[in-house]
Amino acid sequence: MTALLTRLALLSDGSWSLLAERLGVAEWTFAPGGKTLLLAGLALALVLVAVCYYRTTEGLTLRSRLALGALRFVSLVLLLTLLSGAVCSVDVFRTQRPELLLLVDNSPSMTLPDGSTNRLATVEQTLSQGGLLRRLESQFNVRVQHTGPAPSSAAPQDLARSLIHAAAQPSPQPLAHILLVSDGVQLSGERLARAAAELPASVSSLVVGQTNARDVILENLSVPPFVYAKDRVLISAELRSPGLSGEATLRLASLRAGAEKEIATAKITLAPGGEPLVARLEFPATDFGLQRFIVRVEPVSGELTALNNAAAFHLDVRPEKIRVLFVEGEPSWEYRYARQALLADPAVEFHGLVRLPGDEWFYQGPTNRPDAKPVLRAPRDGFPATPAELNHFDVLILGDLERKVFEQARRFEQVEAFVRQRGGGLATLGGMKVYAAGNYEGTLLAQMLPVEVVREKTMQLINRFNVQPTSQGLVHPVLQLEGDPVKNEQAWAALPWVEGGNAWRALKPGATPLLLHPTLRTPAGPRPVAAAWPYGAGRIYSTALDGTWHWRLARKGDADYHQRFWGLLIRWLANDPRLSQPAAPLMLDDPLLEVGKLAGFSVNLRDPDGNPVTDAAVEFTVEAPAGERLLARAASDPAAPGRYALRYTPSQPGDHTIKAVITGPGDQHREQQLTCTVSPSRAEFRHIVPDTTALAELAAASGGTSLPLAKHAELKLPTAPSSIAVQRVVVNVWQAPGVLLLLLTCLCAEWLLRKRRGLA
Repeated sequence: MTALLTRLALLSDGSWSLLAERLGVAEWTFAPGGKTLLLAGLALALVLVAVCYYRTTEGLTLRSRLALGALRFVSLVLLLTLLSGAVCSVDVFRTQRPELLLLVDNSPSMTLPDGSTNRLATVEQTLSQGGLLRRLESQFNVRVQHTGPAPSSAAPQDLARSLIHAAAQPSPQPLAHILLVSDGVQLSGERLARAAAELPASVSSLVVGQTNARDVILENLSVPPFVYAKDRVLISAELRSPGLSGEATLRLASLRAGAEKEIATAKITLAPGGEPLVARLEFPATDFGLQRFIVRVEPVSGELTALNNAAAFHLDVRPEKIRVLFVEGEPSWEYRYARQALLADPAVEFHGLVRLPGDEWFYQGPTNRPDAKPVLRAPRDGFPATPAELNHFDVLILGDLERKVFEQARRFEQVEAFVRQRGGGLATLGGMKVYAAGNYEGTLLAQMLPVEVVREKTMQLINRFNVQPTSQGLVHPVLQLEGDPVKNEQAWAALPWVEGGNAWRALKPGATPLLLHPTLRTPAGPRPVAAAWPYGAGRIYSTALDGTWHWRLARKGDADYHQRFWGLLIRWLANDPRLSQPAAPLMLDDPLLEVGKLAGFSVNLRDPDGNPVTDAAVEFTVEAPAGERLLARAASDPAAPGRYALRYTPSQPGDHTIKAVITGPGDQHREQQLTCTVSPSRAEFRHIVPDTTALAELAAASGGTSLPLAKHAELKLPTAPSSIAVQRVVVNVWQAPGVLLLLLTCLCAEWLLRKRRGLA
């Protein structure tokens, strides 16, 4: 009887699901005096029912009297139950199946094709139509989750972190097992198996995706951080083409106001083995400012997807010119043809000082600066008179100048400060009065150069020879006569001879040898004739030659490698024009901006003398699409004084506006702004083949198994015993909705029956 009343109490409270469970012994409690009221009321209710329907004189059948009496009695009992304040407490014993977390990968890579649909659709079809979910639910209490919000979010996924996060979500009971359905694309840089140590249960995996997929993948782009207007821009594209052969076409287009304009194309031969391939695209830089471009590989027949065939990038085209000062001890062929080459360079502003007979100096170049001040107040003195005048230039070229020229007015110190502190570039050329031949040994200039300046018996090389680039030189920016490495080596091999030069014995440790004499040697090895190295904030190039003009006059082809060499040299020596301005512009550190990829922006602050400003404050603001806003404050970078940087990871594609409010000494305010476009992430689309190894290692490390999704029927998950969960259920019978509803039903039914028989 008690068990029946307990189940009726649960039923009245709406706890339908508990009726089939095993129940403990119920405890009934009542309001003060409620139990007495209920028992006495039951007896009184029987009497009232008997009085009302036993002695009635109306013409009622026995069945009608019993029905009306039962309704009246039940109504009174329910009313008494409400008045008694009855409460039923009972323990419910539930048998629970083990908990299984079914984690479905829905990262962007799961949108890659898989047969007639994509990988994610294949998983959903296998779960429903393939019967996988039904089979799992017959053994486990299955909790289905996805690894991320949606593949349309365009954000790459760290599969290991997603797995750990999903397993850490609150659950009614401990996890017995985890089943991961994924293609195994893991972007964290760590082995997926390491996640096993942070998981509460073993992991099995079902691998989705084609293991023999064929595709063309644009892996990466190599883009210069900036170029000068009208420069020849070289972009290198790295590709892979597993399983595909033949030829592919790359197209480079500019992006403006949503429209594309093709500006360059290139062909590349595909490698079916998946080896890295490099294609190069050249085009002229035209307009100033931050330009945006896109490189696309035309779809190839039979490839898996075109989602990884394109990449967009930014290119900073600078309006500045490189200010070059060439100081030569006497009119020379080297000065003449180097000047012609640099005057023809649209990125160079050439200034020259040449000593004439009679110890007079002849100046060539603009006479005034942009601020109307003279470039050189006394050009006849043969050298900038003050450090401020020298600091106006970006590159200083020193020709055949004897030592006494620099011993006047502390010019050695000026040149050293120009390179070390200001960040200027210095080139020293060969001649009859320089290096050891000019008794430079022991001077401050000799200490700066990458070559050991020591006196030898032989001071000059007098015979003609063809220079030989070193292996380091062939990859150095100064020696890139051609963008293709093979063509570049051929170009250097085909250059005309030079005539003589200074005899160098050795380079200093840390210097980069660029050019060698083809036959002569020293105790240290082949005799060097050109070298370079960094010095302080600047760079130095030294050469024993003064005859590169032969490369122009004696050339046999149409390519003017002489002019190209001097342009490369000047660009390498010149500091980044964005770093040397007192009002430095806001710079984009990485030209490829993508969702989920760390982006960097910076400003470099210097005073008018070129010294870094380290006591400023810079406030960055990032305004992203959909109203997202990021604020940050930056201080000077200790590793790069004067550099104030912001680094953040974009979470959505579209235009991002970055503002930098600079507060300098004396509370001087100025603002820089840059608008750039963030592209959707390409990270996961570079991994077209499922990583079966990573998923198998994860399963092995955690004690699970791994199979292809197509063999899900063979998957054997570890068995776990069912558990008994005890739940204490308290039912306030006196206010249970079922009791109230039944009371109203009985009262209404009795009234209707009495009315039908004319008793109401």
